[in-house]
Amino acid sequence: MKQNLLLDAGVSLEKEHLIAEKKEKNVHIKHYVLKEKDEKIYRNRKGDYFTISFDDQVLYENSKSIEKVFQKTFKTYLAKYHKGGTILFVGLGNSSILGDSFGTKVLERLIATNQYNDFLTIPKVALFSPETTNKTGISSFRLIEMVVKDLKPDVIILLDSFVTNQTKLLNRTIEINDCGIIFADQLRSNKTITRETFHIPVLSIGYPTLLKLHKTYLERYSLEEDLEIVTSLIAQSINHIIMS
Repeated sequence: MKQNLLLDAGVSLEKEHLIAEKKEKNVHIKHYVLKEKDEKIYRNRKGDYFTISFDDQVLYENSKSIEKVFQKTFKTYLAKYHKGGTILFVGLGNSSILGDSFGTKVLERLIATNQYNDFLTIPKVALFSPETTNKTGISSFRLIEMVVKDLKPDVIILLDSFVTNQTKLLNRTIEINDCGIIFADQLRSNKTITRETFHIPVLSIGYPTLLKLHKTYLERYSLEEDLEIVTSLIAQSINHIIMS
């Protein structure tokens, strides 16, 4: 079980929680805000959500427009939470399973700077991929907890594959939020990576790679190609933000 996109929440979401929206070269950007009283209704945590949606033509013929929008959106969002300390990027999922590899694929393209001395003026960036409990025998939460306690980052940024129940959103939406994630292998114990857990900001970047139909999960036939494009543009955007 993976995390659902906020856009799956329904029509009332648009009417009651849409703060702003705009369209740039056929890339749609929407900003939603959920409050604590909305959590049970929408099954999503309170916080700020940005969704970036696009169609096949934009993805395959003009992915630079998606990159531009993502970079602008994430740069503004990150500046709100990052105050100069180390940024910890966590690539969640299973690198061996295509539909669960978004987080690890983005991480492979990011540039780590935490190992360099303090004379560099760019932010310190650390990268960590806990893989899955089936692979390591240790829960993802526990591994991240150990890294956070040792590293003491300023902000955590989670990268993960999401699910959606709408075909039009499958592989065609990027979600950015400040709400954290409940891990699939930790649902029973309710372990979460959130601001409340570690007392530091936790941002998430999610990309829906699975379509949820009843109890079945389906992948889009073009998933491998789509992942190549999207993980590349997201990583390039993040690297540019960090290095500039």
